[in-house]
Amino acid sequence: MKFLKLFLIAIIFLNSTVFLAFANDTTEEIITSKPSLKMGGNNTYSIEAGKSTEVTIPIVNTSGDTAFDVLIQAKSTGDNSPITVNFKNNSNRVTNILRGGSHNVTISIDIDKNATTGKYPITLEYSFTGIDKQSFTNSDTFYVKIDNGSVVPTVALNNLKVSKDNVILGDTFDIGGSLENVSGMEANNVNVEILGLEENNMTAIGGTSNVFFATMSGNTRQPISFKLATTSLTKEGSNKITIKVTYNDFSGKEYTKEYFTYITASKTEGGIGSNVDLKITSLIAPTGSFNIDQIGNFKLKVKNVSQSSAKNVKVSAKVPEGIVPMSSNIVFIDELLPNQEKEVTFSVAATSTATTQTYPIGFSVEYNNGSKTSGTDATSSNTIVIEQYAGFYVNNPNPKKEGEGTKTSVPKIIISRYESNPTIVEAGKSFTLSMNFKNTHEIKTVKNIKIYLTVQDQTEEKGNVFAPDNSSTTYFIDSIPPKQEVTHTFNLFAVPDAKPRSYTVNVNLEYEDEQANEYKSTELVGVNVKQQANLELSEISKEDFGNVGTPMNINFQLYNTGKVTLSNLMIKLEGEGIDTSTSTNFIGNFESGATEYYDGMFTPLEPGEKILKLIITYNDTDGKEVEKIEEFNLNIEETFMPEDTDMVDIPVEPDKKFPIKTIVGVLIVLGIGIFIFVKKAKAKKELDFND
Repeated sequence: MKFLKLFLIAIIFLNSTVFLAFANDTTEEIITSKPSLKMGGNNTYSIEAGKSTEVTIPIVNTSGDTAFDVLIQAKSTGDNSPITVNFKNNSNRVTNILRGGSHNVTISIDIDKNATTGKYPITLEYSFTGIDKQSFTNSDTFYVKIDNGSVVPTVALNNLKVSKDNVILGDTFDIGGSLENVSGMEANNVNVEILGLEENNMTAIGGTSNVFFATMSGNTRQPISFKLATTSLTKEGSNKITIKVTYNDFSGKEYTKEYFTYITASKTEGGIGSNVDLKITSLIAPTGSFNIDQIGNFKLKVKNVSQSSAKNVKVSAKVPEGIVPMSSNIVFIDELLPNQEKEVTFSVAATSTATTQTYPIGFSVEYNNGSKTSGTDATSSNTIVIEQYAGFYVNNPNPKKEGEGTKTSVPKIIISRYESNPTIVEAGKSFTLSMNFKNTHEIKTVKNIKIYLTVQDQTEEKGNVFAPDNSSTTYFIDSIPPKQEVTHTFNLFAVPDAKPRSYTVNVNLEYEDEQANEYKSTELVGVNVKQQANLELSEISKEDFGNVGTPMNINFQLYNTGKVTLSNLMIKLEGEGIDTSTSTNFIGNFESGATEYYDGMFTPLEPGEKILKLIITYNDTDGKEVEKIEEFNLNIEETFMPEDTDMVDIPVEPDKKFPIKTIVGVLIVLGIGIFIFVKKAKAKKELDFND
C-alpha cells in the first residue's frame, strides 16, 4: 500500500514537471517572436519633372514569424519637397504578412513641374505587431531621381532705360525696363527694388520703390516702370542707381541680381559745362618683333575730362594690309562718367604676306560732345573723332605673294550612323555592327579607303572581346564622292567570358584625296554586352500522393551557373485547393556560383487530382523579370478517422518536444520508484523466508 502511494506521488510530480516545462517553452517562444519587414524591388526610380507614375514595391517578411496589423507610411525629406506620394487602393494596410511571404504596395509618385533636378530620398516606415501583439517598427529608403531640363528659374531685367538724358534738379523722370523669366521654370516672390535713392537725395513718386510678383511663369515677361524725382540736394552730374532683383525657386532658395544705371542731374537744361570732352590718355604698344601669326596686344585708355557723361563711345582699331585683328576691332563703351577712365585692349597678328617692317596701327575714339544747335532745343549731331597711332614691328624675311601658300580644306570621313544587332549583345553569341561612312567634303572625293576595327579591352581567357565571325574586321572602299555615304556591316562574335558593360570599338580610317595626300583618323562606336543569366535546379524531391489536411513537402537545390548576379530571387508555390501560405521564400541577390536550398511545405485542402505550381522569379542583368514555372500532379485522398471505441483518447499536443531537463527529471523519478519497489519486494521475500 505504501508503495502504491509513493508511485502515485511520483506520477503527480512527473506531470507537474512536464507541464511547467511546456509552459516555460511556450513563454520563451512568444517572447522571442520578432518579425522583420524589408523592401524589395528597385532602389531608384527616374521621373521627369511635371510627370506622375505608379510603382509597385514588394514588402518582404524576411523573418520566421508572421507580422500582423501591418501599416506602411511614406515620408519625403524636407518641408518643400517637390514630390507627392500616395498609396493606391489602401495597399499600405494589410492584415498580416506570413513568414517568408511578401505584400505588394502600389505608390503614386507625382513630381512638381518646377522641381529641381536631383535625387530625392523617400522613406518607407513599417509599423506591425508580433503574435503576442508586441509592436515593432523599421524602415527602408528608396530614391526618386528627377530630371528637369531647366535646372533653376532665371529672371533678368533687360532694356533698362532712363526717360531723360539730363534731369533738372527738382524734376521727375522714369526708369523702365522689361522683366523676363527666360527659363522654363516658375519663379516665386519676384521683387524688383530701387536702391540708393536716399544717398542720391532722390525720391520715389507715390512712395513706391519696388514692384512685386507672387509668381512669374516660365518664358514670360513683365514691363516695369518707376517714377522718380530729384531734389535740390541731388548731386549735379552722374548719380549711380542700383536696381535689385530677387526671386525664389520651388524649394525656396533665393537668387539675387543687381543692375545699374546712371542719372545725370544739373541745375539747367543744358547740363554742367554742356559739352563732353574725351582724351586718349595712354596707348601702350607691344615691344619687340613679331613673327607670322604671333599675337601682339595694344592697350588704350580713354578718359572723360569733362563734367558731363559721355554715352555710346566708339573705340576702333584700323589695321593695314598684311595685319589682321585677332580680337574685335570695334569696342563700344555704353557710358563714360565725368573723370572716369576705361582701358580697351586690341589684339593683332601678321599674315604670311606681311613684310619685315613697322606697321602703323591706328586707334580712334568717336563720340557726341552734346553741344546744342544755336536757336534750337535739339542736340546736334556734333560727332568728335580723336585718333592716335602706334607701331607694330613684323619680322618676315620670306613674305608670300597674295594667294600663295593658302591653306585648303582637307576631306574628312565620319561615321554618320551605326547600329548593332541585337542592340545589347549577349556574350558567347554573334552579332552584326553596321556603319555609314560619309565623306563630308563639299567638292573633294576620297579614295583608297581602308577601314579596320580594334578593341583595347581584352579578357583573361580569350583575349580580344570581339572576334570576326566568318568575315574580316578590315574593309576596303575604292572611293566616296563628296557628301556621299557608303554602308558596310561587320559580322562579329562576343567571347563567352566578356564582362557585362559597354565596350568602345575603334574604327580606324586610312584614305587619300585626289592629289594622293594620305590621311588617318579614328572614330569611336560603343557596343553593349550582357552575360546570360542561368539558374539551374537539382532533382526535385516531392510526394505524389497525400491526404486532405496532411502537410506535404517539396525540396531541391538552386545553382547560379551564370556569370552574373540574379536580383530579387523569389520561390513560391501555388495551386487550387492547396494551402501554400507558408511556402514563399525571398532570397534577394543570388551571386554567381552560389547555391541555395529550398524546402517548401503545402497542405491539400480537398481531395482529387491537383496541380501544384512551383514559381521561381528573378531579375536578369537588364532588369527584366524572368519567371520559371514547374507543374506537378498530385493525387489527394480523403483522410479517414478511426471508429469510436470505449477507450478515452488522451489528447496529445503535436510538435511538442521534451526539453532535456524534463527527460532527466522523469528518469530520476522512475529510478527512485524502481529502487523503492525492488527494495520492498526483497524485504518481503526475506520476511517470508524467515517465517
